[in-house]
Amino acid sequence: MSRLARIFQIKHLLLYNAGVWLIAGIVSLLWYYSLASDWGTAYNFQSSIRHPLATVLSFWILSFVVFDLFLATRHYRKPWFNVFHFGISLAFGVTHKALSNVSGLLLERLFLPQESKTWQELIALWEHTWYDIFLGSTVYWIILLVLLALENWHRYQNERLISRDLQDRLSEGQLNQMKLQMQPHFLFNALNTIAMMVRKNNQSAAIEMLSSLSEMLRNSLSRNRQSLIPLKDELQLIDQYLTIEKSRYQDRLTVEQTIQDETLTVKVPNLILQPIVENAFKHGISQSLQAARLTISAQLDQDRLVMEVFNTGNQLPEDWSFIRNQGIGLGNTVNRLMQFYQGNFKFQITEREDGVLVRIVLPQN
Repeated sequence: MSRLARIFQIKHLLLYNAGVWLIAGIVSLLWYYSLASDWGTAYNFQSSIRHPLATVLSFWILSFVVFDLFLATRHYRKPWFNVFHFGISLAFGVTHKALSNVSGLLLERLFLPQESKTWQELIALWEHTWYDIFLGSTVYWIILLVLLALENWHRYQNERLISRDLQDRLSEGQLNQMKLQMQPHFLFNALNTIAMMVRKNNQSAAIEMLSSLSEMLRNSLSRNRQSLIPLKDELQLIDQYLTIEKSRYQDRLTVEQTIQDETLTVKVPNLILQPIVENAFKHGISQSLQAARLTISAQLDQDRLVMEVFNTGNQLPEDWSFIRNQGIGLGNTVNRLMQFYQGNFKFQITEREDGVLVRIVLPQN
């Protein structure tokens, strides 16, 4: 129970649980008293020992069983979660029916000179009141739904805090992100390419490249305050970046994109792919005079988003290590993923025969 209180970060959860059942018992008692008054009969308060006292006491005791089962199964996938708890709810109803009758008999022996029903009468009553099992199963699901609601509320509060923290970090690091996204060498090369187009009187191409560069800078600045964006927006910025690079490399560069339509609306951290694509050009494509290829893919694998960026060119050095050689861009990318997903992600850099592959696996938000 203390573990459940820590998960939900709710102090005195034990007292709250006891208070809920106490209120339920009082309300039930008042309701039966009101029914007796409406029927013009005197209410026998001794009968309240069996119900609602014994009934509510049984539910209160068994509620701790629900708490433990919830903790044990809260990470189950939805189909298995439902199937498991459906079976347990039936067992809960049967157990409650038996426990309430036994506890009612014991309480009557404790507080009354003689119990109102014998064991034989209780067994006969048991055989003719199967609807009590349905009542117990219904209460089980109510408790479970309340726990699920508390967990979702707690997760929502945590996500708000994380989002607010990341929002502050993004705002404070705006200039650093711009340095990561638009590194000086890229701006220099882009402007140098535009100057060459002007000298060759290729004004239409120069204007198009200037427009792409301007649009890319504008989008970068306007989106810096957003911590999570749809993947389609991230790819739009990369397309603008690639438009400029294609003008530089012309026929030597081939760009391939394989993007599943279902992934376009999945939210990812802002500027999560941009540093990786930049590294692909800086450390791979630009280091070779041969024909180059850049491949970007995104697909859903069950409940995971898998993004890959592959580039031809130089492979990783023999003594390459991510910890030693990650650089600012990759280091910042991994740190942001840690802040967003708290270790629930994969970031891999592997060699291929003709290049390097970066693979990111994220849970769907």
